[in-house]
Amino acid sequence: MKIIINTQVRENYGSAERPYWKMKGGSVFVVPNLSAEQTLKVKENGIPTLKALIETRTEMFEEYVVDWSILDNDAVVCDPWETPTDLFWTNGRWVAMRTIENGEYGYMHREVASKTEEYELEMGGCQANYRVVYTMRNGDVVTGAQVQEYLAKAA
Repeated sequence: MKIIINTQVRENYGSAERPYWKMKGGSVFVVPNLSAEQTLKVKENGIPTLKALIETRTEMFEEYVVDWSILDNDAVVCDPWETPTDLFWTNGRWVAMRTIENGEYGYMHREVASKTEEYELEMGGCQANYRVVYTMRNGDVVTGAQVQEYLAKAA
């Protein structure tokens, strides 16, 4: 089983005094491969915590949870052009990981096969210890700090 959390993003194109909010899509978060016992535990205790970790609100930007559900592991959770973020409980913290494939709907340099992001969730939508690596089509793995230099050499 897995738990799916869907969010909505809004941006304020006005000001704090005269807001003009626009909907801007959202994100899909997945807590995968749960046993029945783990699913119940996340449902009862984890959802309020995950909401507090994911949601953020300022005068100019909001992301908030619109719904969540429990699905079978093989259930489709988003459209093919979207990439969900997997959430894992690791070492007493919620960790997010997302691998974006640079395929049919890709937007990255043609040498890049995929981009993997990982970070720890903190209250109010904050991220800690963000890491990113790029896997190139030839199999090389490059950190985010090295990717520009790597692609410049490949050109």
